[in-house]
Amino acid sequence: MKTRSELVTEFRQWIDQPHIAVVTATMANYEINKAYREMIALINTWNEKFYLTTGTITTTVSVQYVAVPSDCVMVKRLVDSDGTTLKHINLDQFNYSLASGEPIAWDTAGRYVRFSPIPDASTYIYTIYYTKMPSELSTDAATPEFIPGYEGLIALKAAINSKLMRDENTREMAQLAYLEELKALRHVVITQQTGGGSRVINSDYDTEN
Repeated sequence: MKTRSELVTEFRQWIDQPHIAVVTATMANYEINKAYREMIALINTWNEKFYLTTGTITTTVSVQYVAVPSDCVMVKRLVDSDGTTLKHINLDQFNYSLASGEPIAWDTAGRYVRFSPIPDASTYIYTIYYTKMPSELSTDAATPEFIPGYEGLIALKAAINSKLMRDENTREMAQLAYLEELKALRHVVITQQTGGGSRVINSDYDTEN
């Protein structure tokens, strides 16, 4: 897998003039990470299971909400300690007259899971299955969580986004290469079966493609 440094080099090959660096290192790194997030968001629109991962959340007595993991963009399901999947229903279908007790249903509200009824103990532990947003590439040696062989799309996307191509011919070449590789990437990604879930709002998933 190519490193951030290698992706920046590819990015510069599209935009820098001979012997002249058009953008600073800081800006180049920013453009690569921006393109990386956009590519992840695009992959998630094709297959929400592609970046599926798990974590653990625990209730607090008399508190209806539990925060989702910081990298969560969509909660897929909750499974209790007995291996039973907790029912997912919309908030407007919650029965708010229920007394506190062990949760029987959930939905998302902002960046929280909301339970019904309100938990009566701090001992309910759930495995949360969710679509994640991978960490940004914070060092030159960092590598993206991506499909091997297709990470060059990140550099292409960054170059196209930057609007700093050397000339119009270079821009057209980059656009054609991007669309061709993107088609191949999509074919790889959609081979996995997608499923339903509950979208977490105010997340990096809401990114322009």
